[in-house]
Amino acid sequence: MTGNEKKPAPDKKKKKRILIVVLIVVTLLAGVSYIMTLKPDLIAGLFSRKKAAHSGPTSMYSDELRSYVFYPSDYSLDPTKDEEYMGLDRQLWYHAGGVGVGGPLEDDGSWNGYNDAVRFFTKYFRTVIAGDAGTYNTFFTDRYFRDADPYVRFAPQMLYDIHVYELSETTGQDGTTTWTFQVEYRIHRNDGTFRNDMDSDGVRPLLFVLYGDAEGNVKIDSIEYYRKK
Repeated sequence: MTGNEKKPAPDKKKKKRILIVVLIVVTLLAGVSYIMTLKPDLIAGLFSRKKAAHSGPTSMYSDELRSYVFYPSDYSLDPTKDEEYMGLDRQLWYHAGGVGVGGPLEDDGSWNGYNDAVRFFTKYFRTVIAGDAGTYNTFFTDRYFRDADPYVRFAPQMLYDIHVYELSETTGQDGTTTWTFQVEYRIHRNDGTFRNDMDSDGVRPLLFVLYGDAEGNVKIDSIEYYRKK
């Protein structure tokens, strides 16, 4: 190197790097601002999913993790005020032996002639629709909570297209009964606080094992994804 060669000024290089960083930050902020302006539900859904992780099981009924965009949560929601939801099929459908029977969830008298498990489901689904996490947690056996955590809370859920398929019923000599059911339902405008493993209006069938004691009290012993054999 001769004495006439010049080194680039360090300050000039530093200023150039700062300018590049500033341009990147400005571009990112502009992109976020654009999304928030044109897609506010997308941003709200991302925050809703984050809240759902603190309100219930994050992997639901398996170790499989998927990403969904949810609607904003409304813990004061009255599902009966949603006209679109009220126009959907909101009754309970019970299937056994290839025969399906539908009836209103709100009318216990409609289900008096059916077994304890079916009557249990009317209470179960009404509780989910009401967003009553405290009562919901009482529907499970102690064994269930060995592998699952109780819900802290979840918003009222607009359930519809509700089907329970009785797969088996076993009665013990002590008067206890065990049932298995395939359970399906959809959630209108799913906010992810109760089911964070499926999209709005989607279906992911579940396998319920119910345990009934000799006095007719029924609780859920396990829930997992239903896999057709």
